[in-house]
Amino acid sequence: MEAMVGRDERQIQSLIRLIEDMLDVSRIRTGKLSIRPARFDLGQMVGNAVERFLPQAQAAGVPVRFDCDEPLVGEWDEFRVEQVVANLLTNALRYGGKGPIEVAVRQGGEFARVEVRDYGIGISEADQARIFQQFERVSSRHSVAGLGLGLFISEQIVSAHGGRIEVKSAPGEGALFSVLLPLARNL
Repeated sequence: MEAMVGRDERQIQSLIRLIEDMLDVSRIRTGKLSIRPARFDLGQMVGNAVERFLPQAQAAGVPVRFDCDEPLVGEWDEFRVEQVVANLLTNALRYGGKGPIEVAVRQGGEFARVEVRDYGIGISEADQARIFQQFERVSSRHSVAGLGLGLFISEQIVSAHGGRIEVKSAPGEGALFSVLLPLARNL
């Protein structure tokens, strides 16, 4: 009975995420994606997101490391930035090939930087721009769940903050996604 309830809860959460993603796509298309900036510690928020992600990673046998040397306070939409981090963590688990996931928060010049690295299948240079489009995924050859909306939504959220997402990867070498958020910006 407990296993059935757990399975049902996971399916319900998947449906909720799907509905939320579709609503976000609709908001993006109509220019109504809301960004509500407030001051918060990015390192603490990312650390909390990683902590909530740990049970899922542990169930898959994937170690997760988090590194943040010092508080990094700025004005961003905490809910939306957390959504971006959750998308990147989920993708790292999906495509990471059971290798470790490394997450770091750092300051780099005028930007706060959130990095999520996996050691999985990697992404060809040709596919790196394509994966940020709607309904696009790394590869149709890999049977991985998802509609290909997470990176599209994430890029739109980061762009609305005046930032950008970068990816460094090669096939078979994993991927490093870097979210750069401006430290000082009027939204």
